[in-house]
Amino acid sequence: MKLTPEQMQAQLKLAGKGPTADVQISLDDIESFGDQASMREMLTDIGKYKKMLSQRITLINDALSATIPFTRENLYLFCAYTGSGKSTVAANITYPLWLQGKKTLVISNEESKQDILFRIACLHLGLSFNDYKKGMMPNEDMMKVVGLFPEISNYVKVLDVTYQDGITTKIEGIKKALEAVKKEDSYSCVLIDYFQLIKYSIKDSKKTAYENLNDLRVWLGQYIKGSSMPVVLFAQLYSVSKKGGAKDIDTRIKDCSAIVEPATVIIEIVPNYDNQTSEFIIHKDRFGKQGNKIVCAFEKGRYVMISEDEIQNRTKNSRLNAATAALDRLQGSNGAT
Repeated sequence: MKLTPEQMQAQLKLAGKGPTADVQISLDDIESFGDQASMREMLTDIGKYKKMLSQRITLINDALSATIPFTRENLYLFCAYTGSGKSTVAANITYPLWLQGKKTLVISNEESKQDILFRIACLHLGLSFNDYKKGMMPNEDMMKVVGLFPEISNYVKVLDVTYQDGITTKIEGIKKALEAVKKEDSYSCVLIDYFQLIKYSIKDSKKTAYENLNDLRVWLGQYIKGSSMPVVLFAQLYSVSKKGGAKDIDTRIKDCSAIVEPATVIIEIVPNYDNQTSEFIIHKDRFGKQGNKIVCAFEKGRYVMISEDEIQNRTKNSRLNAATAALDRLQGSNGAT
């Protein structure tokens, strides 16, 4: 990963902070490894890990849940290009947890609280959120959606872009919100949508966006180790073409690609608009599924499981439709001449 001169200066600045006291490590400390106390500690840690895995919760649908353990003390990084479904995925993560009566905190620095609840309600009712945004949703359907707001808000708590004058774009606001729910067992998950907009600091207005983002990623690496719930962070990507054809995820994350370091799992969302599917590509996974790809159908705003045969049928149909459309255009052009 190459750093710009500004980023190098920021790293040097950060490296100069913190305690400078000498660290003491004695031979006795080293030799104590393997004694009864260290064995008890390791066995305790193994027990904690098994307990963590046993507390896994639903991640969007059964296919993704079976592949990726979604559980406490872990940071899940979902990446996509602008407009490729980050907020839609956030709603799809929150929706099944709401149905199960599990509480979720959504921290958004892009969408309003009503849009977040509207997305979830639309998933439940099988309605199109885009119809609402385009002003095409009938009033009767809108009333059904809004009628679910009280029920949804019992379990989905939202700090949106307007909360406390935009505090969700400031690093101190994100830290305070996460600290408030860190040990609160009633929360099953925290979602942050999205990383690159957390570029301001209340305490130090002179800090660059990179410095704030880098500070946050270091802090998140420590936070998740004692968190009682998984943290989901969404991030924007540079396109492959803009990065000179590079496909490595750590070169395509905008502004602060070092966020890959504390992430337990990194998933890229790749929509296919022709056959109405989306690929969830696992670029990093400390649970061992790196390199896997899960394809889901996209139906009425939801990512649902789909068979290999259905994927192939959709692909064939999309190619046939494209060829038919091209032939129609060609015939129309010949007729015009």
